[in-house]
Amino acid sequence: MDEKLCQIVRGRVLRWGGLLLVCLALAACGGNQEPTPAPTEAIALPVVVAGSPLDAPLPTPRSEVTRVTEVAAVAADTAVSPSPTVTVTVASASGTAVYTPLEVDEGTDCEIESHLDLRGYPDLKERMGCPAEQASLEPVAINEYGAAQPTDRFMLWFSQENTIYVLFPDGMYQTYLDTWNEATDPTFTCNPLGWEEDSPPLPRRGFGKVWCSDPALREVLGPVAREERLCQHTVLQRFVNGRLLACFEDATVRYFRLRDDNTWDLEMQ
Repeated sequence: MDEKLCQIVRGRVLRWGGLLLVCLALAACGGNQEPTPAPTEAIALPVVVAGSPLDAPLPTPRSEVTRVTEVAAVAADTAVSPSPTVTVTVASASGTAVYTPLEVDEGTDCEIESHLDLRGYPDLKERMGCPAEQASLEPVAINEYGAAQPTDRFMLWFSQENTIYVLFPDGMYQTYLDTWNEATDPTFTCNPLGWEEDSPPLPRRGFGKVWCSDPALREVLGPVAREERLCQHTVLQRFVNGRLLACFEDATVRYFRLRDDNTWDLEMQ
C-alpha cells in the first residue's frame, strides 16, 4: 500500500476510535439517571350505564369494614335489653345513654295472697291493695241495731282481740275493749225504758254493756233488731288499705271494710 493510502486509513481509525471512547465515557456518566418506568398494561374499565347492576356505590375499603364491624360488636355487647322497669333517654349533646328506673308496677303479684273466701268482694285488689298479713278464722259475733233489717249500724266482737267495734250510720266506727265478765255482770246491764229483759229489744253481754255505757251512743243505735250471734263462717284479713271481714250466714255474705281512718262500709251478697 502506498504512503498516501496508509495515511487516509490511519486517520479514519483514529477518528472512529475517539468517537468510541467518547460514547463509553458518556455511558459511564449516565448511571445516576432515573430508570425509565416499564410500560404498564392498560386496564379496560367497564362502561357504567345508569340503572345497570354496575351503577352502585363502590365497596367500602377493608379497613373501614373492619372498623364498622368492631363498633357494631361493641354496641351489641353494651346494648341494654328492653325491660318494663327501665326507660332509656339519650342526651343529644354527648350521645350518652341515661337509664331511669320506673316506679314499681302496681299490677305485680302480692307477697301474701288474699284468702279465697274474700275473692268474692268486688274489686278486691283495687279497693284493698295487697294483703299485709295472713287471714284469721277466729270467731266474730254480730248484732244489728235499729230497723228490722238494718244495714247501717252494727256491733262486731272480734274474739282474737277481745274488742267490740261499733259501726255508726254516718260511716264511722269506734272501738271498745270488751270488759264484760260473765261471772259478775248481768246478762242485761241496763234497761232504760223498762222493756222486757229479752233480746231483742235489749242487747246482751258485752254488746249490752257498751250500749249502756253512753246514752248518746244508745240514742244513735237504738234497740237491737236481732239476737246477737256468731258468724257461721268468718274470714278477717288485714290489707294495705284496712281490714276486710267476711261474715257468712246461710245464703248471705256480709263484707265489712274497716279502714284505718275509722271509716267503714258494707257489701252484701
